[in-house]
Amino acid sequence: MNRTLLKPLLIVAVVLVLPLALLAVRGESFTTQLQRWRDDPPARATMAALVVAVLASDVVLPVPSGPVATLAGAQLGTALGAAASCAGMTVGAAIAFALARRWGRPLAEKMSSPESLAELDDACARHGGWVLAITRPLPVLAEAAALLVGALRMSWGRFLPPVLLANAALGVAYAALGQYAAKREWLPLAVGLAAAAPLAAFAWRPRREKY
Repeated sequence: MNRTLLKPLLIVAVVLVLPLALLAVRGESFTTQLQRWRDDPPARATMAALVVAVLASDVVLPVPSGPVATLAGAQLGTALGAAASCAGMTVGAAIAFALARRWGRPLAEKMSSPESLAELDDACARHGGWVLAITRPLPVLAEAAALLVGALRMSWGRFLPPVLLANAALGVAYAALGQYAAKREWLPLAVGLAAAAPLAAFAWRPRREKY
């Protein structure tokens, strides 16, 4: 990942994590809700709408997109589960991007020197699409990336393609995993894998680059 964008991305992620952590501590465990959906699933149309709504809200709620999309695949099948998951993740990213694009730039100008901001704009123009794509599976960082490039005024034409492609790939992968796991009765393991695998891959990547 481009180092110029990495520092502000992590700062935005920390700002996002604090209120989300408070919500997670004070509110009902999201894992508990997932368990309820698994044990007593609603109708397919209702489930699809819930998946879209829950994933679209992840900029303000502590929503693990991987486990939700995996559960969607288990309950709805690969095709509908992937479609609902991709739609929800894309709507959530678009909301974050639109808010930051509208109101984030003045804040960025207050917090950065003109030189630093120009450097960030240049890095966003060259690497913003890749940053969006590779952070899509990562909790908090995905939302932070959408907010960051929005504040840097990336165009919608450059924002949507990598987000849509990455979300479609993730939706298919998670939903297929969920459907496969449900048939073999190891869905809880698959949900845990969907939560842990992206974080493990991100943690391992910097070490790999050293060698």
